[in-house]
Amino acid sequence: MKRTVAASPAVRKKAAEAPAAAPAPKRRASAGTARRRPRKRIREDKLVSDGDLISHGDLISKLPDDVLGTIISLLPTKDGARTQAIARRWRPLWRSSPLNLDASYHLRRDEFKRLSLVSRILSDHPGPARCFAFRFIRLHKAKKRFAEDAAQINSWFHSRSLDNLQELEISFSLLEYGYGQSEKEKRYPLPPSVLRLASTLHLARIGSCDFPKEIAPSLNFPLLRQLHLWRVSISEDVFSGVLSGCHVLANLYLSEIREVGSLRICSPTLRIIVITCLFEGKGELVIMEAPRLERLLLRPPVLGSEIIRVVKAPKLEMLGLLSPCISEIEIVNIIFKGLISSSSESSIRTVKVLALNFSSPALDAILDILRCFPCLQKLYVIWDKYVKAEIKNARQCDPLDPIKCLDNHLKVLVLKNYKGGEEDVGFAKFFVLNAKVVKEINFGVCKEIGIDKSWMTNQLRLLEVETRASQDAQLKFGSGSYCWGTYLDTKDLCIADPFSCCFADGVDALSEAYM
Repeated sequence: MKRTVAASPAVRKKAAEAPAAAPAPKRRASAGTARRRPRKRIREDKLVSDGDLISHGDLISKLPDDVLGTIISLLPTKDGARTQAIARRWRPLWRSSPLNLDASYHLRRDEFKRLSLVSRILSDHPGPARCFAFRFIRLHKAKKRFAEDAAQINSWFHSRSLDNLQELEISFSLLEYGYGQSEKEKRYPLPPSVLRLASTLHLARIGSCDFPKEIAPSLNFPLLRQLHLWRVSISEDVFSGVLSGCHVLANLYLSEIREVGSLRICSPTLRIIVITCLFEGKGELVIMEAPRLERLLLRPPVLGSEIIRVVKAPKLEMLGLLSPCISEIEIVNIIFKGLISSSSESSIRTVKVLALNFSSPALDAILDILRCFPCLQKLYVIWDKYVKAEIKNARQCDPLDPIKCLDNHLKVLVLKNYKGGEEDVGFAKFFVLNAKVVKEINFGVCKEIGIDKSWMTNQLRLLEVETRASQDAQLKFGSGSYCWGTYLDTKDLCIADPFSCCFADGVDALSEAYM
């Protein structure tokens, strides 16, 4: 065991008299870096180019060039070009990616400078191009500048960058066309060079321009699947020539076709036709032969001077919106004038979904229409205050004459702009008491009507749901408001039911009222 030896008085006195040692200097440290050696900063281009040095937060840069190129091609034009500034590795990717050029909204606001900017992009990018979109192109009014702008636009479609273009959308401003011309003539002719791209296009949207008076008989659109024509001037012969050159065309959208009184459609591939305000004045659309046509969609508003004839469409399953505003529509030898059918004996057995547009409940008129569609499975009835035409001379419903679709096929009924008044209740109650196999009755209630448990309970009492014909029927109430043009979803024409936007998910009134 060690012993502690006390220091002698002399030693303690000497230690006390010695000067105190100076404290060790403290190391200055900034906030967040105290007691750590500063790291050497890695240059951004090295961080990106050396795969092992990429930071964990920049995982996208680890993707292969072809994947990054696909991502860039899907970005808006302005954002796609900006990727060149991310890092050295990204600089060549924009030029090597398919061009997605949308000059409508994403480039400069100055409308005339956009023309030169598009020309510069096409000269800088070697192609190929996936999409070219320029809506509402405006040209100078001065005669000389107008000609220069027209020549510049025509040169775009000669550019090598647009070789193999898949999607084209081009339209012009109607207000700034021409020089010294009348208002009716102020439309820009479709640039002839556009037709050079016919062989590669999958989708074409063309608006507010004049088609050439003649086209080459050999003109073909072998890959075109969607064609949208709106506010265009086109002759009947040119229209027929364009359709005959489309070998896989599935969707056709027509709106405000000008300077023509009749259009005929013969297409072995068409599945969907959408019509909005078809003609500028009186006109006739004849669907002569469309063996694969499944949907004929009429989007409001309807001008009332159009005649539509469907001669042969053996697979037509979806039809609407039909309204009294259509002066005449003929389907398989049944003529509807103001939606009054010419015969109650003939029938259209292929139609499964039907949408009707009326100003107010018109039960007799609608029941008369339903007799023509014995295999109908889904019915939309939309009450629209902007439909000015009224049903005239509708046949009275005969209770001894059964309506076949109500007995055997109708599964879903949708009522839009329902208010719950006496007329509305009387209309809906007929279907509650007579639709024997219906599964759903959906009420799109006007927004100003407050839906609560008490209101729904009262509606169920008025509708006499206890004695409903189909005990499997569910009644759903959902709130909504009138919005012009929202009765038909044309953004994606291939969705299962383009009229489904009429009614959002509602409350199951039977379950709610009895809880």
